[in-house]
Amino acid sequence: MEKVSSKKSLNVAGILLFISSVQFVLVMIIAEALYRPTYSIATNYISDLGVGITGSLFDTSISILGLAVIASAYFIYRGFKVKAFPVLVALTGLGALLVGIFNENFGPIHGYVSDFTFILGPLTAIYAFRYETSPFKFVSVGLGVFSYFAIFEFMIGGSPAIGVGGWERMIVYPFLLWGIGYGAFLMGVSYR
Repeated sequence: MEKVSSKKSLNVAGILLFISSVQFVLVMIIAEALYRPTYSIATNYISDLGVGITGSLFDTSISILGLAVIASAYFIYRGFKVKAFPVLVALTGLGALLVGIFNENFGPIHGYVSDFTFILGPLTAIYAFRYETSPFKFVSVGLGVFSYFAIFEFMIGGSPAIGVGGWERMIVYPFLLWGIGYGAFLMGVSYR
């Protein structure tokens, strides 16, 4: 019975990660389309969507993401019976939640919580290697490493062709894709 309970916990964690990551990606696309007068994924930061006409939509969506990731950490803990990985997942979720609470109107605080999330998101994807099977565990590490490469490029100015907004997306998209993929992976944990 304990084995079934652990697998059910991992399934719940997967549902939370998958649905919350997908909703955030879709809401971000909607917010980019609605942002007025103009929004450029090359020249605007993702967080620009958290203020102005799209502010409440974006901030709510990323806050939902953060809360769902924190909740998934509890179910990951119940499923795997380990401490370090769920704590890392929860801290990543906390970072997302804080980005939604402390939007760009909060100045430097927003920068700190964004950086916190940018560092922990890829680290979580890399550390998850220990709780995944092949071939996904290698995809997971690759996504985390790519995010760190993008952070480095972002810090040194990267290619101006894709701009600061493009580089920021190269940081964020890989660990969002990891959340979708890992969520699907956990939903697929068998009850047998």
